[in-house]
Amino acid sequence: MKELTDSVIKLGELASAIQGIADQQLLDRKTQEAINGFSTIGQLRSGKEISCVFDFEDGKFPLVAYLDESYFRCSHDNFVGQSYMLCKVLRKVPKGESIKLDEMFEDVKNLQLNRKQRRNLPKNMENPDAVRDIVKGPLLIVIPIAVYQ
Repeated sequence: MKELTDSVIKLGELASAIQGIADQQLLDRKTQEAINGFSTIGQLRSGKEISCVFDFEDGKFPLVAYLDESYFRCSHDNFVGQSYMLCKVLRKVPKGESIKLDEMFEDVKNLQLNRKQRRNLPKNMENPDAVRDIVKGPLLIVIPIAVYQ
């Protein structure tokens, strides 16, 4: 989800730069609203953990890790390629179960709302299919302690 919001924000910045050079309006009002919406989603998720799925060569037991950006000593873009990770296992998810990685509306669901406000919320507050990340077990949920390259 972070990559998607970052990409949309960068495309908006690129379009703004091209508009300044070409003196042409590239983005209409609805497109600008969509970019602003993705920017808002990105700000909601900023400062929180980045969910990652680590697969092994045998493809059997993936690791789901939540990396907190505030503890990085380098940019998260540097985590490309093979790495070694020391981690603590939080939970084992058995075969047949699944977990959702990024839930966009999690913060909205956790708000303290009165009864009328809860009734006014949309019934289906799930991620759209295009951005839904679901991982099926068996898998481990871990907290990374150190990542080495």
